[in-house]
Amino acid sequence: MSPEPANCPLCSAAAERMRAATRGFRYTCPSCGTFHISSRALTCRNDIPASAREDVRRLRSYGHAPQIEVSPDGVRIVPGRS
Repeated sequence: MSPEPANCPLCSAAAERMRAATRGFRYTCPSCGTFHISSRALTCRNDIPASAREDVRRLRSYGHAPQIEVSPDGVRIVPGRS
């Protein structure tokens, strides 16, 4: 699969996304970096915490591949595998 243009769900900047092997997408944004977001979290865009951009950057700086997903407690950003 090749990347397709899309707006970043975190900052609305022009970005690219690819469908991920798991349910969701892998976004590459010039401001936020690369992260995975589940399809379910995309439908809950308004529930993504305001700190999401900073959380994604912080996790990336520690070598993680951040994942945004929905849990029983709401939308959360967790470290993924690098």
